[in-house]
Amino acid sequence: MHKFYITWTCCFLFGILKTFSFNDDILDKLNMEVPSLKAVKKYYDNGDIQKAKKALLDAFRQRENLYIKVSQTDIPYIRKQFKNEMETTLKTAEEVRDRYFLFRYEWDMEKTTEPYRFSGEINWDIKPFGDEEWTFMLNRHRYWIDLGKAYFLTGKEKYAKTFVEQVTHWIDNNPVEDAKKWTSWRRIEAGIRAENWIKTFELLKNSKYITPEFFKKFLHALYIHAKFLDGTYNRHSQMSNWGVLEFHGLFNLAVFLSGFREADLWQKNAIARLDTCIRNQILDDGTQWEQSPMYHNEVFHCYLNTLLLSQRNNIPLPTIILQKTRDMAYANIAWQKPDFHEPLLGDSDDNDLRGLLTTAAFIFKDQTIKSRAFSKPGYENFFIFPNREKKEYTDMVSKEPDFLSVHQQNTGDLYSRSSWGENAYYSSFHMKRIGGGHSHDDLLHFTLFAYGRDYLVDGGRYTYVNNRWRKYFKDNSAHNTLGVDHLPNSIYSSSWGNSYEARSEGVYSGITETYDYSEAINTAYLRLKDPVWMKRRMLYLKPDLWILADSFYGKKEHTFSLYFNFPDEQVEIKDGGLSTTYPNNNLRIQPVKKISAKLTDAWWSPEYNLKKNVKRAEFYTKRTGFQSFFTLLYFPENNHLKYKKIPVYNRNDKVLPDQEAEAIKITLPEKEYILVVAHKDCPEKLYSLKKPWGLPKFMSSDNPENN
Repeated sequence: MHKFYITWTCCFLFGILKTFSFNDDILDKLNMEVPSLKAVKKYYDNGDIQKAKKALLDAFRQRENLYIKVSQTDIPYIRKQFKNEMETTLKTAEEVRDRYFLFRYEWDMEKTTEPYRFSGEINWDIKPFGDEEWTFMLNRHRYWIDLGKAYFLTGKEKYAKTFVEQVTHWIDNNPVEDAKKWTSWRRIEAGIRAENWIKTFELLKNSKYITPEFFKKFLHALYIHAKFLDGTYNRHSQMSNWGVLEFHGLFNLAVFLSGFREADLWQKNAIARLDTCIRNQILDDGTQWEQSPMYHNEVFHCYLNTLLLSQRNNIPLPTIILQKTRDMAYANIAWQKPDFHEPLLGDSDDNDLRGLLTTAAFIFKDQTIKSRAFSKPGYENFFIFPNREKKEYTDMVSKEPDFLSVHQQNTGDLYSRSSWGENAYYSSFHMKRIGGGHSHDDLLHFTLFAYGRDYLVDGGRYTYVNNRWRKYFKDNSAHNTLGVDHLPNSIYSSSWGNSYEARSEGVYSGITETYDYSEAINTAYLRLKDPVWMKRRMLYLKPDLWILADSFYGKKEHTFSLYFNFPDEQVEIKDGGLSTTYPNNNLRIQPVKKISAKLTDAWWSPEYNLKKNVKRAEFYTKRTGFQSFFTLLYFPENNHLKYKKIPVYNRNDKVLPDQEAEAIKITLPEKEYILVVAHKDCPEKLYSLKKPWGLPKFMSSDNPENN
């Protein structure tokens, strides 16, 4: 039995390697009946292989590009309107020529802050900083597009020459084999570089260095990528962002290699698999299930490209791909911060969403999406869309969304905002954990943005290396949430998993014109010998006051903690609470009850491989049994309020203990609010603040005398 298995495996691998040999003749794989290959067929049938190869290159040069839609007449405009971006392109192209690599594109999944230069030829398997993600970034080849742009913008052949040399070197040194499957031949990298190779070729296809012999080699390498990506389809691909990136690559290859005999099959399989992926991964609220805006947008990018290529090539797609891709755009709008960036939820970076939303507004011709995008096409989109469509986009009138706050019910996130202006107040509250390895230990996490800056932040991700830093940035204390006995909510096991997962229950949200409210229970500490049950209620009184009502239920003595993470070190403990120390617009975090507070040095990672010195605050107390906290968050310079804890009575006019019900009164110059929190719901009791009777969770009045 074992001998048979070994023999079968060897034969199977031999077949794979033979299929993926880089030496096969590409002409044999073409469908010579395709009209654009008429000249190729003529020479091929006559046995003139050299002329057939030249005709093949000519056919690809003459046909319309899939992506690149600029011409030489656009160069003066690009030089004038995108001066800084063009300088960056030329700088990057020169670095790539010098085999100097620094991965800094906005949507690079794993950016780097330290460059690496090869003194000799490139080693495509190298891991110079101990992080395999660097190797993966090297093999995605996004930087080659800048070689193509540099050639297009300057006409200098040195950029095309470098591309030909480097891609040839890559092909010659990276056969498809097991030894490469975790360096240059991960399926995700194969999918990503398909798009990058195609775009680069389209930018420099008329260079003298793009010879028929090179093009044959290049095409055959793309053919191998298509065979490789089409060859495996499993449950992991169906449920992970990986699958979308893989089969988006296959779709790109199927369209680019449309003259190949297998192209129709690749296209059919790619569409079917992308259809399955979007059904499985994109939830009803438009979010990708892994709970990371960064990976949501990697998937979003792939589906936008799929729609773009299908529109340009009259390829029908399932309606659900169109619908759910649009839903993804609106999910981005829902969580987009007033500075137009995505939130740092899970494994995410502080990226600007406007470029992607610009692409979406082009494709959907959607005025609302445009309102959260660039008013004119940016640098990347300028290369992708023809002038007619660019004019239509620029002329399209933007329309603000007809909503402000959004509760994404599937992923359990409430995003609240006061307006769509750049100086809007914005907060988020995270109430569910359903994601996989890209989600963090962040249940009941709260963030705050106002006056054009972050005030309370998610700690970020920093690294995927399985070390103390990965654990540090995934930990609940790196988020603005709750803790017991300084134990983590979840128990970290590795970079991509936990041995114990914190979960939530009782998720509820309500949105009104005057306030937003959410609550959820975190069951993390029910695992303790003395179980502790904890709940957070978040009330946003519009436009600029937030109340966090936190409660813990245990029997024995525990330390109960609230964590607050800041984007810098400009915060101090003052008068029993916390205050930021900016020149103006300072945030006050005010506990209603007396509580211990401390500030510690901490780290914040707004992008991969980057961490900054910041401060972390902790409110804490050691108590036996029940404990609750009320915390007000507001801006004293603009919000002159007074607060007071007031008693709650039952119908027999008896003051109730805190573990049953509590209330606070907040007085503003023109309003008074009373918040009543019932910690125990007892049907036989009615709660009162003397007057009026009732069961309110929250009451407000324009005239304080009415309360």
